[in-house]
Amino acid sequence: MTTNTASGSINPVEGAAIPVQVVGGFLGAGKTTLLNRLITTQQDRRLAIIVNDFGAIDIDGLLVERREEDILALKNGCICCSLQSDLFSTLRMILSRTPSPDAIFIECSGVSRLDDMRQALADPILWRHAALEGVICVVNAIDVTCQTAITKDPLWIEQIQSSDLIVLSHTDELDADAIKRAEAGIQSLRGAVPVLTSADTLLTHAAFFSPVSPGVKASRFRTESGTGEEFASLEWCRDIPLDLAAFQHVIERYAATLLRAKGILYLASAPQHPLLLQMTGSRVTIGSAPARAAADPVTRLVFIGRQGVFDPVAIKTALDAIPT
Repeated sequence: MTTNTASGSINPVEGAAIPVQVVGGFLGAGKTTLLNRLITTQQDRRLAIIVNDFGAIDIDGLLVERREEDILALKNGCICCSLQSDLFSTLRMILSRTPSPDAIFIECSGVSRLDDMRQALADPILWRHAALEGVICVVNAIDVTCQTAITKDPLWIEQIQSSDLIVLSHTDELDADAIKRAEAGIQSLRGAVPVLTSADTLLTHAAFFSPVSPGVKASRFRTESGTGEEFASLEWCRDIPLDLAAFQHVIERYAATLLRAKGILYLASAPQHPLLLQMTGSRVTIGSAPARAAADPVTRLVFIGRQGVFDPVAIKTALDAIPT
């Protein structure tokens, strides 16, 4: 099992695992607001959400189906679980449920060290069942712009530096210039990490969760970049296995413009074994895909990036040029 950032090599990892997203951020950054948004917008997906304090999640009573011990099952398929015991025990409990969740989100407390959570989830046995896909840090844009006392806190800085993707909250209270200053302030601490100017727009975007549907024609591609939309996306398919080195080169070339990539991948080195590509921010993993993907042996990928930065046509051209 190997996990790498987009700037390094990409190597297949073993295990058809449920993707895990860690959501961190300092006290009051807006993590709970983000989780509530996920619950209410992703009603067609089974999401497991692990939180440090269940009571902090404000869930509409109409969504509650039943509560059993520290598990809350929702009518829309979400599972909220309080992280009151060992993390592995909590994950085992969630993974034992039928049907299993489509994705797992773990909310860290405001004083958590995100690298510690990353290391905890790097357990090779756990990765066979629940693989870390990305560490997301929610940051209050007002703190960054106004340089409040929080921005001098070593833990606040460490959380930003430990993340694969930054989402800014409270941007509705700032003008465009202030938001740009907030982005620049984050990148001065973390380099070229992707910074989103809204805490929920990407995470509630359909392309964040869904690869291209099975059964599509191999020649199909679709781009979406309508006027006024914050993101542009590309769906790309091919029915001939890809060369790994050439595919890696394309990903590395366009990594700086990508916020999200996901889908089923067939490589020339193992054409009978479908792989699952997961990319969030700067983090890329390739692992075994669910067995049902083998019924339709077509590479089906979704790419998403910020409007005006991500060029769907350019990456399609580069993908089309990959030798078989």
